[in-house]
Amino acid sequence: MRQRERIRLAVIYIGAALVLLGTVGPFLWLVSSSFQYERQLLNIPPQWLPNPIVLDSYREIFEGAVLGEESGVPYQSRIFLGSFGNSFAIAGSVAAIAVVVGSLAAYPLARLNFRGRSVLLFGILASRLIPALSLAIPIVLVAKQIGMSDRLITLVFINLSFVLPYVIWLLQSYFKTIPLELEDAGRIDGCSRLQVVIRIILPLARPGLTSAAILAFLVAWGEFLFALLLSETPASYTSTVVVSLFATDVDVNFVSIITAGVVSVIPPICFALIFQRFIISGLLSGSLKG
Repeated sequence: MRQRERIRLAVIYIGAALVLLGTVGPFLWLVSSSFQYERQLLNIPPQWLPNPIVLDSYREIFEGAVLGEESGVPYQSRIFLGSFGNSFAIAGSVAAIAVVVGSLAAYPLARLNFRGRSVLLFGILASRLIPALSLAIPIVLVAKQIGMSDRLITLVFINLSFVLPYVIWLLQSYFKTIPLELEDAGRIDGCSRLQVVIRIILPLARPGLTSAAILAFLVAWGEFLFALLLSETPASYTSTVVVSLFATDVDVNFVSIITAGVVSVIPPICFALIFQRFIISGLLSGSLKG
């Protein structure tokens, strides 16, 4: 039995190591590649560790944003940090609005029994079955017609429309895990329905709200299609759009693309690490008890 137990644990550990390597390995390789010269990146066999460590691509991004055209840095590197800020503003706004609106929409779906509730709930989710590409042309034409193209607020509302169904489904599932007796006690103490939601439900649903906010942030952060179609000037470029600009019809700077990609994933990784406990508990509670 001991021998079988050791073999079983060895298989589990080896499998976990392979999964970890397949998940983290590509990102570590990207980080390593961002510290290399272009010629080293294209070597065969590949050079896994940078030797020497080169900071030119990072210097271009940060110095170019400060010094501007006088630095002699390529245009894409000079505007990247500005686009990075645009992406953060869009994703942060989408996350905040999605949690507020999503929680107000999810609560009645979780607690109130009314005719058509199931149809409405599945209709919300079915709205995400429509491919974003099929909506691209009408949305772009309408945005240009009403003068809302090349604006960050337009991208906020577009991303919000795509992420809200997920947030509503996640939160309504989590609200069901909160005992109904707590709401009844609040109503007996004189609280209105809205006061019960604000004072009792939302504080208890903090893990679910955090999970929904992170989900909304990640979806909005990685959006590319509408950012590309609606952004016309650097004032509204997002980081995903600027990363694509590094590949031109004349040349492709792989190291700059990789460096911009590494910088772009820092906020999602930080959010995931900081709120890891809330994300896991929120997702598990909603899925197991919903």
